[in-house]
Amino acid sequence: MDGRIYVLQAASRSISVYGMEDRRCKPEEITSSDFDRPQDIAACSSRHVLYILDQSCIWQVKKNDQISVYVRMSQVSATLSITKKHLLVISSDGVRKCTDDSVISSFKPMSEFRLPVGLSKAKPWHAVEVNDGHVVAHAEAARFHRVSKLRDTQRLIDRSHVEDFTYGREVGEGEDQLSSPVYLAMEPTHGHIFVADHDNSRVVVLDRNLKRVLTITELPEGGYPTRLCYVEDTSELLIGMTNGLVVGYKFNWYVLVYL
Repeated sequence: MDGRIYVLQAASRSISVYGMEDRRCKPEEITSSDFDRPQDIAACSSRHVLYILDQSCIWQVKKNDQISVYVRMSQVSATLSITKKHLLVISSDGVRKCTDDSVISSFKPMSEFRLPVGLSKAKPWHAVEVNDGHVVAHAEAARFHRVSKLRDTQRLIDRSHVEDFTYGREVGEGEDQLSSPVYLAMEPTHGHIFVADHDNSRVVVLDRNLKRVLTITELPEGGYPTRLCYVEDTSELLIGMTNGLVVGYKFNWYVLVYL
């Protein structure tokens, strides 16, 4: 966002901020003693706001690094994603949605995002919103590790969703299997979905119908992919690793250039 890369270190109370043009310079820091074990971050370029999810609330960081509480939560959540109109807040119990209200320039109270009956016992890890629905990465012990594309049925009574496409079912390291899909990122131009396949130490690239396009396996040893961010302006996928490294892959006409 705004030509900067924001990096959240696990168990840290600060956000490191790097410049896109020169990432080797010493980073700036966004720090608050009030942060309660931050879990995830999401940037909204149109608002120029960074959102930080921790154990008890969502914080917002505006220009000049002004930090304030955005919304307090009664439920512990693990990940966060954002579109122009929604914040998706994901926990092992489900997905909740905040809807933007442009009149008061804030988000309405969270509403439940109902998963299909067949996935009601699965544990969502992350979710992103796409033009024709949502894509959710979820797992349930050894039963299945799976990414699903869900479509809203438009039923006014229960606002339920149906599963249109899936990738991966049983846990494994095979070509069409996943093991702990923990995070997603979306490339909006072609509709590609990136999946952090944590335990297999790779990133799987899917098309808009969740068919595998390619697999990124050239990741640094000693770490596992845990966070993803696609930068549309530079066609670059940033991969946050458990060993503290951030790896970049640049896409150019479907050809990967390892940075």
